[in-house]
Amino acid sequence: MKTPSITILIVALLATFLQAADKPIYTYEGEVAGVMCSACSNRVKGALSTIEGVKSVKITLPKSGGLPQIVVVSSSPSLTKEAAVKALGADAKMYDIRSLKLRGNP
Repeated sequence: MKTPSITILIVALLATFLQAADKPIYTYEGEVAGVMCSACSNRVKGALSTIEGVKSVKITLPKSGGLPQIVVVSSSPSLTKEAAVKALGADAKMYDIRSLKLRGNP
């Protein structure tokens, strides 16, 4: 026999899942200078992950020349380069987000 607390938990989890499924997902792409290793990448990812709505951050280091590429997946349709720079805080002196643009609508 299920206890009431387990039933409440299941209902709450289901409601959370259904709400998350209703939100559109937006993908942003850009370039970030100053990222040269996995520690740098993790630092930038951690900072950008604090922005409301951000679901994931992926940084791809270039194989030869060029700037590292950044892909941010968010539930926010209005993520800006300025918000990303602000999230970096003092680290914005070391890591320069050169561009961040919406790839397309969901």
